[in-house]
Amino acid sequence: MTQKLSPAKIAGRNLKNLIKVSKFQTQEKFAFDGMHVDPVTVRRWIAHGIKDVNTIYEIASILNVGFQELFK
Repeated sequence: MTQKLSPAKIAGRNLKNLIKVSKFQTQEKFAFDGMHVDPVTVRRWIAHGIKDVNTIYEIASILNVGFQELFK
């Protein structure tokens, strides 16, 4: 039996990969230089999902990707 992931969890999982291929390359650099948040916040988004739509839009903008990229 496979568990279906919520859109928030999918966005979190994809964030990890998008950070790796971005100019930031690490979660810490993305946290400090991109989002201006504590790295724990970014790790929490990756582990538990991104529930706030505005945060998802901001992340997409900072990573220079379309909103939909976080849900693929």
